[in-house]
Amino acid sequence: MTEPASPHRVAYKADTPEVSVGLPVYNGEQYLHEAVQSILDQAFTDFELIISDNASTDRTGEICLDLASRDKRIRYIRQKRNIGAIRNYDYVVRVAKGKYFKWAAANDRIERTMLEKCVDVLRREEEIVLCYGRTCLIDAAGMAMGLYAHDLSVEQARSSERFICVRNRMNLNNAMNGLTRRDGLMRTRLGRLYPDGDMIMMAELALVGRFRLLPDVLLYRRMDVGAASRFLSERELRVFLDPDSADKGLTAWRRHLDCCWSVLRARIALKEKFLALDFALRSAFWDRRALWRDLFKRGGK
Repeated sequence: MTEPASPHRVAYKADTPEVSVGLPVYNGEQYLHEAVQSILDQAFTDFELIISDNASTDRTGEICLDLASRDKRIRYIRQKRNIGAIRNYDYVVRVAKGKYFKWAAANDRIERTMLEKCVDVLRREEEIVLCYGRTCLIDAAGMAMGLYAHDLSVEQARSSERFICVRNRMNLNNAMNGLTRRDGLMRTRLGRLYPDGDMIMMAELALVGRFRLLPDVLLYRRMDVGAASRFLSERELRVFLDPDSADKGLTAWRRHLDCCWSVLRARIALKEKFLALDFALRSAFWDRRALWRDLFKRGGK
């Protein structure tokens, strides 16, 4: 008797893939092939892979063109100039065709069942806006350094409580590498052009819906100098994120104002909006020393 086909073994539909994977990259030749191959090897097959090359100066373009010639699911786009990591991350979301969207990093790899397991959850549970798995940190050689112990399941019923949970407890943003509902993601303002702006985006996404954390390790995240932005200096990070505004500073002010604006524009009940905004304003007060330091730094330029 013939075994029934898996619901995930469906033909790739170029015009309407169920999933879009966006991989923004700049000078990522060292680990790029491994990262892309882990996506192409997924058990779930109905996806497109959008690679946006941020005007790389190494062999990134050559590697991408070779991979794209072998797999029709790959869309390779080269930016005319370096638009910065944030705009490149936004770009792959805006050109995506899928119902569900995943960001991928050129330095990391994912488990073969990652898309399959996360799609299952998002298909079944409409209130889940993001699904992801546990994270194993790896070194430059790809060897395991240990399980990251602080990934969050954010499933509170109240949007204000989810917002507060993300702002208080999220330290390493592994959730951003999960699978999201693209329409939910588009209800946020996507990337922010300052350090740690991704944390505000995730808090804004938590106002839209719940985050489900699966028990399986699905992401292998490389923590190595040259592979993780957390090892950059403050100025290097600003240039990496947004070359056009590398000297703006005022990061604390931008973060707190952005946090408040994210709550004000959210489509949530007025009571929930009040509770989330109250937390955002109190957080700014608690962080007042950093706000003053920003002003002194700015005034000293």
